[in-house]
Amino acid sequence: MSDTQAAPAPSDKALEKNDLNLIWIDCEMTGLDPEGDRLMEIAVIATSPDLARRVEGPVVVVHQNDEQLAKMGAWKQGTHGRSGQTAKVKASTLTEA
Repeated sequence: MSDTQAAPAPSDKALEKNDLNLIWIDCEMTGLDPEGDRLMEIAVIATSPDLARRVEGPVVVVHQNDEQLAKMGAWKQGTHGRSGQTAKVKASTLTEA
């Protein structure tokens, strides 16, 4: 899928099972209201118990239409506009459906 970035292949050591490993999921949204705001990006990283990165998972960018993006507050519009996040969201072909 063109909207995800594949992480480099991890070494076998990076995949050793450890019940203390942590999975971090970062969700970038159009705002903080889970009922009304929409998902823009999801990223996943697995770390060891001491927080050393073990595996970087995909970064998935979700398309949102101009109407949804216009609902973002001024700070988010400015920040995501400058970082290129808004352009990536508009260009993405992956939808929430």
